[in-house]
Amino acid sequence: MKVNNNYIMRMLLSYLPILFVTISVLIFIFFSIINQFNVRNALQANQLTAEYITNMVDSSLKNISIDAQKMIETGGNLQQFLEAPSDRALDYEASNLLSGLMVRYGLIDSVYLYRVKDSRVLDQSTIRPLDQFPDQGFVQSSLNQAYTGVWSSPRIRESMAQGSSSQVRVTTLGFKIPRDSGSLGYLMVNVKISALNTYIGQMIDHTITDAQLYDAKGNSFFNAGHTAPSKNRLSADVLSDYTGWTYRISIKGGQLLDFLFHGSTLWILLGLSVIVIAIGSMFYITRRNYKPIESILHRIERFSSIVKPADPKEKENEFSFIDQAIERLITNNMAFQEQQQEHLVIRRQQFLQMLLKGEYIEDRAAWEQEWNHFGLSAGHFIVGVLELDHYVQFGLKYTPNDQSLFKFVVSSVAVETAEKYGLKVIVEWIAKNQLVILLIADDSGALEHQLLQLSEEIRSWVESHLDFTVTIGIGISADDESSIAHSFEEAEAAVSRKVSLGINQIIDAVEVKGKLGGEWFDYLEMIRTLVRQLRMSENEWQNELKRLFSEMAVHRLRKDDVDRLLHYLMFHLEYELDGALPEAKKPWLQEAKPQLVMAAEQSDTLAQLEQNFLQTLTKLSEHIEELSQSKRHNSLMREIRDYVVEHFMDPNLSLTLLSDRFQISPKYLSQLFKESIGQNFSDFLIGLRIEYAKRLLRESDVTVQVISEMMGYANPTSFIRVFKKIVGLSPGQYRESEIKSSVED
Repeated sequence: MKVNNNYIMRMLLSYLPILFVTISVLIFIFFSIINQFNVRNALQANQLTAEYITNMVDSSLKNISIDAQKMIETGGNLQQFLEAPSDRALDYEASNLLSGLMVRYGLIDSVYLYRVKDSRVLDQSTIRPLDQFPDQGFVQSSLNQAYTGVWSSPRIRESMAQGSSSQVRVTTLGFKIPRDSGSLGYLMVNVKISALNTYIGQMIDHTITDAQLYDAKGNSFFNAGHTAPSKNRLSADVLSDYTGWTYRISIKGGQLLDFLFHGSTLWILLGLSVIVIAIGSMFYITRRNYKPIESILHRIERFSSIVKPADPKEKENEFSFIDQAIERLITNNMAFQEQQQEHLVIRRQQFLQMLLKGEYIEDRAAWEQEWNHFGLSAGHFIVGVLELDHYVQFGLKYTPNDQSLFKFVVSSVAVETAEKYGLKVIVEWIAKNQLVILLIADDSGALEHQLLQLSEEIRSWVESHLDFTVTIGIGISADDESSIAHSFEEAEAAVSRKVSLGINQIIDAVEVKGKLGGEWFDYLEMIRTLVRQLRMSENEWQNELKRLFSEMAVHRLRKDDVDRLLHYLMFHLEYELDGALPEAKKPWLQEAKPQLVMAAEQSDTLAQLEQNFLQTLTKLSEHIEELSQSKRHNSLMREIRDYVVEHFMDPNLSLTLLSDRFQISPKYLSQLFKESIGQNFSDFLIGLRIEYAKRLLRESDVTVQVISEMMGYANPTSFIRVFKKIVGLSPGQYRESEIKSSVED
């Protein structure tokens, strides 16, 4: 139904003019205020610029004045020029000093020195009489001034250039020599006004500002014949404390800026007036447009009064009834849709589970009801089971949300691929890592081929586009609903044989059917042989392990059968170690067994299982071999030690004698002594003999020489030296200390 929008358009057209005028005025006020801020900032910047220019010009003039005063100090070359008789060398040196001052300061136009005694003037080029000097008038007037040393107002300096006279506007600084009387001469420094103008111009932007300079009387430096006009609001005047000049920096376009500076108040008042008018107009138009709505609300109010609002405050809102009704409608509709979707998913899963278990065989009516509900027709069926490879690594690598997403992608690929070939399928995840694909067709002839083709498409797509692989088992064809469960069992058995056949492939139950898993007795015998060889540290156990896995691969055992055999291997190995080598029980329980159990749970192929079992059992074999050798060595060393303790007084006792007696090499025997007893053979033997000598010294009167001979020493001195090294006392001292201690006791 087409909705009439005339009322909406009328409302919009009523408010748009008011909105447009109000926004325009507010924008203008905003920019006026911004401009006022900008003007204030410009004035402040202008004032700072004027102060900066004043400081820079005064600093330059002060530096010129300071250097000029240094030149006229008493005893300098200039004073010699003024006092001494005329001499070309002095004239030249004085002229160089004047030229040097001009070189240091680019503002200086000319410098000349007047000498009183002969009324001659020296500049940077020549010396001449005063009556021949072009600027003689200013020199004569300066001589009559009582106070010098200040910069003059702008004046015209007369000069001669290439035979013709010229005039230059300058400001002059004059110094009497000496400063109090001027009896020797007068120094004058002229700064060109145009140079000052250029110098100041470098510090401002002529496009937006203008700079003027006025003397104390208001005469303009840069515009001859002009005086300073009255100061306006947009110019900055700075009076120099040094020269007494006034620096004026003005902003161009002053009339417009002055208008913006002072006219914003008027516009703000105008804007406020427009806003007041706009608010009044909005009330009037709203009231007029509200009348049709008001009549409708009176009608709604009669119905909404019977509904008690959840919040008392909502009584004041005439639209609360409509809002509550719409909210309840939307909420109930969404909840209903979600509930219907959940019921459909649960019902579909239950239907498939019961279908795979064959529980609908007897209840035909319920079977047909569900079958028709999902839009399926009776026909021929075949089941495929898709299983994720390396599911443990898959679970560790991805979060639960990512796992759910990948599973959804795989199931969607299965459905879309089936639709591409025009096949009718039911696809559902029945376990964490297993997806069931039920293919339904009217003709059983190509049923198995169609599922093989579909499965290969799915497997290939997953391998190409995802970071994991899948293995798919294909069951046998079922000609009726009751045979679907059997087809599912065959598909499950087929996919479980991936442990023997490998992952990332299609396994058809028809191809592996009838291939038995081998005689259990043969496998058990291989396991017993393997465990015995491993316990006895025989290297043949590795070949036996390889043979065991090879037999399981040849007979294509299922995962359950492989797990059963490997758990028997672990049980029998633990039983043998517990009985024959208890010392190996701890490393078996703490390291080897947990690793073997984990390998059996996480490995998908026999190749992985064989590699993991070989690595773990190799470490266990090395540990068993170390324990066995240690056990044999301990028994042997106990026997050798007892023999040495019994025959330590035999002078022929040596490593060679022990080697011959116990059939072990002298070098290895010495190593065993060090490892088992912690001493070398010779140290151990000497310790026994010294202990026996100490007992003889304590309990008998046998002389040290006799004891030395009994110990096998031909020279008593050697015996005494060895005894003292070990005991810390000589044999005689030791006997005396023992007798003394026994008497005291």
